[in-house]
Amino acid sequence: MQMPGPDKVRTWRIERRMRSDSCANYCEATAQSCTKHKMQSQNLNWGIAAAGRITQDFVTALGTIENCRHVVQAVADVEGARAQEFAQRNQIPRHYDGFEELSLDRDVDVVYVGTLNPFHYAVVRLMLSRGKHVLCETPLCLGLQQARELYALAEQRGLFLMEGMWSRFFPSYDRLRELLLSNCIGEVKLIRLQHGFRLVNVERINSRSLGGSITLDIGIYALQLGQFVFGTAPVKIIPSGTQLNAERVDVKTEFILDYGENRRLMALITGLENLGNDAIIVGTKGEIKLSNYWCCTQLTQSNNPPESWPLPSAKFDFHYTNSCGLRYEAEEVRKCIEKRLLESPKYTHAASLELIALTDQIRRQIGVSYDDVLGREV
Repeated sequence: MQMPGPDKVRTWRIERRMRSDSCANYCEATAQSCTKHKMQSQNLNWGIAAAGRITQDFVTALGTIENCRHVVQAVADVEGARAQEFAQRNQIPRHYDGFEELSLDRDVDVVYVGTLNPFHYAVVRLMLSRGKHVLCETPLCLGLQQARELYALAEQRGLFLMEGMWSRFFPSYDRLRELLLSNCIGEVKLIRLQHGFRLVNVERINSRSLGGSITLDIGIYALQLGQFVFGTAPVKIIPSGTQLNAERVDVKTEFILDYGENRRLMALITGLENLGNDAIIVGTKGEIKLSNYWCCTQLTQSNNPPESWPLPSAKFDFHYTNSCGLRYEAEEVRKCIEKRLLESPKYTHAASLELIALTDQIRRQIGVSYDDVLGREV
């Protein structure tokens, strides 16, 4: 008999843990005693929810920030041994077996949630219910209604909540905004991009029970680029060339987003092969190329030398492309919390909801559903 893979076993454990950590059982008095509107010191004190690759990259990236005012106080995972090893490797004071204790840690101001996709909703809700600010990895949720609930809860409790659309916080995107506002390439008519990695053996992307989807994993960055450049939602979505695996999870897709007035985004997104991963923004007077467009450190205008923003070296190697750039979104979180903002002006709740609605529409059109996966969280 074939044994279940490690991600499948991990899912079962998360489900059991989340049932025991249900937000319905939280103590209101304890929630009120946690920090809600201010940091306990001049530092921003982080808790880390899940001891995985992306959370390791996040902690490593924090260590590259000059005059760092970020302190990781605790890490939690559904497997206590993983949390303990993570804490030892990164010299984090406390580690927890499950998320309940992390949500009660009074030294934690904000929690970075990097669990598997189906559990973002429940973990974020738990942390908000206990008075913690939250930065959550994309996608915030697997459906629009759950995302609306989380943003409403954050606003009700006066807490900062941000979906980690890290692209928006790279210096290259600040520069891109300047160039577009200066009309240096004229009116933008087309965005053309390819984004692909060979991910056929990555279970979290290929398994429907884990919320797998190439559109949600990397395709969302194409959607956010269209939103960033055109400043609006598309009027029409035209998917084509979609390939679903045996679990009816999208592993490859092509789509055209029509923004009206002869403005379009054309994208090829795949988990079956490695691609160039650049984006070309075409205007009536020229072009802008974004290298590794979703985590861009080099931008090139027509007939101009490249502009670059090198990332610093770090204590550990990173697992993912340009993950050191997570430092930029961490700094944005700190600045927003210090200003007592409930959302980032660079990536608002409304912008997040707009993109989640787009992914819902695309999934409906290509036949990918998470109805039973969503049901596990409620």
